Amino acid sequence: MYNCELFSLRRNRADFIQFEAGFDYTSALLNENDIDVKYKTDLNADAGKLADALEESMKNDEIDLFVFVNALNTSDSSSFKKLFYEFIVRAEATLTPDPDHQGMTPKIKVFASLAQEDVTALILKGVNKAREVIDTNAAIFPLGIVYPEEADNAVSVGNSRMIDEKKKKPKKKEGFIRSFIPHKGDTTGTVIRKIVVLLAIAAFIGAMIYVINFFIVAPAQNNAINDEIREVAYSSDNTSPTTPDGKPRSEQDWAALKKINKEIVGWIRMDDSRIDYPVMFHKGDDQNEQYYLNHTYKHEWSEYGTVFIDYRSTKSTKSKNVILHGHNMTDGSMFHELMNYSEGGEGFDGDIEYYRDHPVLTFNTPEQDAKWKIISVFKTSTLYAHGEFFNYMQGEFTSSAEFMNFVYNCRIRSMFNVPVTVNENDQLLMLSTCSYEYTNFRTVVVARKVRKGEDAKVDVKLATVNEDPFLPEVCYDGKRPDPGSFKTAYQSGNINWYDGKYNGKDDNTLKGDETLTATKAANPTEPPTEKPKSGRSAEPTEAPTSRKVFTATYTNMDGSQFAAYSVFEGDPVPVPDGHPTYDDEYYTYTFDGWNTEIPGVDLKHLNSSVVIMPKFKHELKER
Repeated sequence: MYNCELFSLRRNRADFIQFEAGFDYTSALLNENDIDVKYKTDLNADAGKLADALEESMKNDEIDLFVFVNALNTSDSSSFKKLFYEFIVRAEATLTPDPDHQGMTPKIKVFASLAQEDVTALILKGVNKAREVIDTNAAIFPLGIVYPEEADNAVSVGNSRMIDEKKKKPKKKEGFIRSFIPHKGDTTGTVIRKIVVLLAIAAFIGAMIYVINFFIVAPAQNNAINDEIREVAYSSDNTSPTTPDGKPRSEQDWAALKKINKEIVGWIRMDDSRIDYPVMFHKGDDQNEQYYLNHTYKHEWSEYGTVFIDYRSTKSTKSKNVILHGHNMTDGSMFHELMNYSEGGEGFDGDIEYYRDHPVLTFNTPEQDAKWKIISVFKTSTLYAHGEFFNYMQGEFTSSAEFMNFVYNCRIRSMFNVPVTVNENDQLLMLSTCSYEYTNFRTVVVARKVRKGEDAKVDVKLATVNEDPFLPEVCYDGKRPDPGSFKTAYQSGNINWYDGKYNGKDDNTLKGDETLTATKAANPTEPPTEKPKSGRSAEPTEAPTSRKVFTATYTNMDGSQFAAYSVFEGDPVPVPDGHPTYDDEYYTYTFDGWNTEIPGVDLKHLNSSVVIMPKFKHELKER
């Protein structure tokens, strides 16, 4: 058990209230991880007062870790420098190494979180990193750090000099700098404690710098770049409803948009939401690479990406099923608002009121402005580990019978029963985003194009929640029922939304094989995967029925995901191909396998979710 003191560096009353409100939860979480919060200290964000408080606290030998909350309030390094920079610079300058052991030169490193996590999770990550440093260095250097200066109380140990505790001089009262920075005369435990203090500060500051960037800087940049393209799209001051050749005038200025990027092929909008984006189509995409998954329309790399058409919709906006991908970003941008169709923002229960407020989408192209009525909102898996799943990633169809069977499979999975008809002559639009009911799930919104002369309004009062949607196999405890097909369901009188030519008797009225080529293929291509988002658990949330599936996540050196698998209870954990790499300016690192010795977890017969970290050997670089 490590003892910890939490500092809240407040700038206003709100900071203090927030710290107090979350203290009990934070303290309990740390305690579960063998970190006992002995003290909590509330300070103004002032370097002098912080120094005084640290000087007083560091006289207490029972405290191992110091954690600083609300340390930063800027997106750059200015607030970090104001509070901590001078201390860390002095620390590195003061830690003089033995000339015979240059490799032991102390270095203060910043460990940044690469996941979107709340402050409590970041505190836990920071102190655990500091604790890791203690344990690692205590094992490698059990005799502590060695200093070359001569002293009356030093005895020779090989080529090093160690402190003889029996001859140690009486301890003098230390000033702040000496109490903060390891120096000659300190015991091994004191030296380690002081180094850990600096590392704990650096770890938390590094995590907060990333959080500020992710939650403030990156969203602002993404909003700015999308505001910029919206200004272009809606910039036309021509109020005429038609073009010079008599065609209806589009909402978007396509000539201006094409000048920015010729791959802008559409514009997706949902009223009363943040979904209002250009849609891209990159002809070079395939199952291994989707360009706009992580690029803006300006061709700049961005984890927000841009809404784009899946390569399996081979005819772009003219495909029978136009599949659009957009990230589920926790700041509410891109396709995050699709999650609002679920009760509480996640899960298998539909929010009927949200559907009633958002039953229609707008998807315009240079050829035509169009409204699209939603016919289904469903959740699906993308992993074979979850059992058989509906592969909705199909843009083209071999026959009208296959197309209607595809529509049927969308509708039986829907969280809603909606009063919108569909037939074999319709065109579909799909909006797909990452979902977190289980690992690598997707939330999919399906709409069909409003027909020529049809009213775009939907009588939403007739819509109801589907109390028994057909779910992925992983959600069932036992055998899943047979979903049948469009034709069998229609012949049984179970379909009331079809208004095409099929009469239930004559196959000539709905020609072709019903087999869904993407779902039934021997090796169907899975949808593109994306990194998990901040604050999201890889654990399955509660489903209508339970079948235990655990998540095995392999990480990089910095804690970000390298690979992830959903594994049924009792099955062995797969080992990923390849391995992570790591580098810094001081050491050369060589991958040394995965750390599979995890207490209480059986990787050969998995019995819980698990995070597996890499092991590295390191050698000091020549300098």
